[in-house]
Amino acid sequence: MNVLIVDMLGCRYPDLGFQIKSAFESLGHTVRTFDYRKWHLQKMSLTNKILNKMIVHIATSWPAELVLVSKGESILPGTIEKISNRGIKTANWEPDEPFGDLQPFNKIQNVGEYDAFFMYDNQYVERLKELNPHTYYLPAGADPFGVHKEQIKIEERQYSSDICLVGTAYLNRVELLTPYLERKLSIAGPGWEKTNPELKNRSLPPVKINQMTRMFNEAKIVLNPYGPSKSFIVPNPRTFEIPATRSFQLTNMSRDVNLFFKKGKEIEVYKDVKEFGELVDHYLEDDEARESIAQAGYDRVLKEHTIRHRIVEMLRILK
Repeated sequence: MNVLIVDMLGCRYPDLGFQIKSAFESLGHTVRTFDYRKWHLQKMSLTNKILNKMIVHIATSWPAELVLVSKGESILPGTIEKISNRGIKTANWEPDEPFGDLQPFNKIQNVGEYDAFFMYDNQYVERLKELNPHTYYLPAGADPFGVHKEQIKIEERQYSSDICLVGTAYLNRVELLTPYLERKLSIAGPGWEKTNPELKNRSLPPVKINQMTRMFNEAKIVLNPYGPSKSFIVPNPRTFEIPATRSFQLTNMSRDVNLFFKKGKEIEVYKDVKEFGELVDHYLEDDEARESIAQAGYDRVLKEHTIRHRIVEMLRILK
């Protein structure tokens, strides 16, 4: 099947579009890609109209048999409809908040035009179905073979850090880490330069995926605490990326966690700050239990939660 992936970053390695492209190719499909944010032309009305016309032209002249959009906030109303009218299947896999509640520019303008609309977070599905009855829950996944690949074998790790957190410096995350300033911390992401000096001096700016996966492998505990907003995507991609590197994950994700991992066996979950502290102290000392959970989480990702698994499910629904 000819698949055109319309992606916000042009399917460049190692970003999400690349992972989706690789999954389709591993299933034997022929893939072409289109960067709908190329040179930031989507930010101007005239050039964005040209980009949208190019999408229609490439899809219909190749021709594609499936056009898959990843996000697509600047794709104009009517563009997908023109492609569908030519008998080409169209789908959107939305990895972000689709209504612009958090950031207005993220709003998807043409939800109803797609043959199928796939959403990372189940909390948005019923609301999206009001715009497109063919909306389905399809969560994030990971690529443990090409992108989120274990860089240090678990039996060879020296653990240069006790606790790792890669993500934005939300207040709840700052508060979690502050009591552990005497521990070896590994931190990266936006906003940490504005926190207290102890955290600021130990943090890195946002890192590339390859560096992130190495940071995971170098830490005894990798944190995945959610931000304060109820609009955050749950489970986020990090939920699958951490175990894909065969690393131990501690998160406060409660909604839907049992759909993906077994608590205490493949992932560890805390419900409040008190339990967080208890679990951190326990797993920093219990190497055997921590590494057993890391291995079991990795095995579960390989069995059920790769990007390839998600694409197989998408194609099943589309058929």
